Amino acid sequence: MDDIVFYNQEADKALAMINENLENKLTDLDFQTVVAKKLGYDRENSTRIASHHLTAEKMIDLLDDDDLGKPTELSKVTFYHSILPDDVPGRLDEKVVKVKGEIWSIHKYDKDPCPSNPHAHNIETGYKLHLGTGELYNYKCNPLNKKIKRKHLLAIRDQLGDITLPTLTV
Repeated sequence: MDDIVFYNQEADKALAMINENLENKLTDLDFQTVVAKKLGYDRENSTRIASHHLTAEKMIDLLDDDDLGKPTELSKVTFYHSILPDDVPGRLDEKVVKVKGEIWSIHKYDKDPCPSNPHAHNIETGYKLHLGTGELYNYKCNPLNKKIKRKHLLAIRDQLGDITLPTLTV
């Protein structure tokens, strides 16, 4: 397959995956320029990236949040109790659970159904938790081959109230 045809197909896939999660969409040229920069090319030589035969996944792996214009978190402040007045409505699509000093976030309408639907995100580490098995995954949903204890999984599940959860299998 021609280098440019292959690049265009894979770049289109990568750009579609990236833009799905961005407010300010990247253009084809912006994406090409960022990938080229990661490979050591300047803008004028950015077309040379086609010869690298990178798949969409490999292109995405090259990039980080700064490359995509995503905001970088500077700091995080955690309160043990909400500082918001009682009459301020909360988000309907998210629950936050604290167990053993760790904060887990569960999104009702998470775009990514892996590893379970819904699943929990550890705010500090970025790990994902299958809410049926207790298995841990990295942010790309690759298994860590580790599980949390059943009692901790139950503690998280018990705090989720009316959210429909995956079947408990531990």
